[in-house]
Amino acid sequence: FGWGEGETNPLQKFNEHLDSSVFQAGAGLYYEFATQGSQTVWTGAVEARSGNWADATTPFPLASASKLFTALAVMRTMELKPKDWYPERYINTFPGWEDFSNFEVELEVNRSNLTVHHLLTHTSGLPFAMRSSKEDISKVKLFYKPGTQYGYTLGHRVLGWAIRDYWVDTPEGKKAGLKTVHDTYKFLIFDKMGLSDATGFSDSMKVAFGFEGDAGDAAIDSCGADLIKLAVLALRRGRLPNGDVLISEKNWNAWAVPNLLPGGKLSKQLVNWEGADASWHNWNYGGLKEQIMQQSGDFGWNYFGATYYDSKEIGWCGFFSSCLRVTYQHDLAFVMMQRDVADLKKSKPYLVEHFSEMAAFLKCDGTPCAKPGHFSSSVFCQMKSEVVPWSPDCPRNATRGKGWGLGHEDYTVESEHHSCYVPTCA
Repeated sequence: FGWGEGETNPLQKFNEHLDSSVFQAGAGLYYEFATQGSQTVWTGAVEARSGNWADATTPFPLASASKLFTALAVMRTMELKPKDWYPERYINTFPGWEDFSNFEVELEVNRSNLTVHHLLTHTSGLPFAMRSSKEDISKVKLFYKPGTQYGYTLGHRVLGWAIRDYWVDTPEGKKAGLKTVHDTYKFLIFDKMGLSDATGFSDSMKVAFGFEGDAGDAAIDSCGADLIKLAVLALRRGRLPNGDVLISEKNWNAWAVPNLLPGGKLSKQLVNWEGADASWHNWNYGGLKEQIMQQSGDFGWNYFGATYYDSKEIGWCGFFSSCLRVTYQHDLAFVMMQRDVADLKKSKPYLVEHFSEMAAFLKCDGTPCAKPGHFSSSVFCQMKSEVVPWSPDCPRNATRGKGWGLGHEDYTVESEHHSCYVPTCA
């Protein structure tokens, strides 16, 4: 791709952007690129101000990126129980959820009910809240008629509770002894994906989100080694690297790839709604609730997460700036793990703008793609214009340390000598 001596490549630019004076997180930062075959192409780490380093096993709070696991659990439920769980089903038609209905709507005479689709796509009109119970939420007034606008909110929390209530009463759930949202996710997806104990609901988040039940929209912790498995599953359109299917490719392509917002519009085009001040009584200090709900941009949304660039990319980032990203255009998965609320270095918008460039840089020269199984490995070594089998001598990671002594090394990503990958042909 023409990056020669003396010219800074996209990955080196990314590292320099991350390792700045405004990166103030105490636990460090870790990121990883991986192929469809779950092979690591490149990893990076940035030293924290405290001198700590993060690696693939370091747990981080996902915050809003928890929604990606919840989305998968809901889609898995729709895959396994299509007669009971489908996008158009109203939540109040599930046993025990009858009162979650007949919502008042701002500026509307008629009342509304909510579907699975509304809750997964942030088109429900439900106000965002922190320590709210199911009963609290069932009494709120919706900000707009469901299915007409976009408002980033707590639909995934509601769905986590709903699939828990559903599965605990099934024969499979009773046999497995399911009781909590965590039990349900573990049964549906965590164990199937081979995730470690680092992934699960955080007890500390109960202080923020209350004790109604695990908050599937914001309260999951995970590590890079586990989150990259979710990214690879998304890259493989619902299929695990071992061939097991969690979501059929047909359903994945319908549920998790296209933009499913009203009229195929971007989220920024669907936030021109206003709610009455009386609706903001629950945790709206300084207008923070409105800021959260109306966060939007050049992205759509589907049943998995956000969609970018006409669905060439999907993913999402959390409040603490941990991110998952997949590019179907370049056939590559990515995660970034950190706990940096302020994100003054603006790693999230940088990722949105430059992810495609970094993926293109990591592609091996001369081989556009390969059929599955054509090579024993999809990871090779780029040595100037030559592509050779990867060996430990080939750089595959870079650390950004403070640069003062052993254990604080600062490495440059070489433009003409680094690991590379060959995408799988569509």
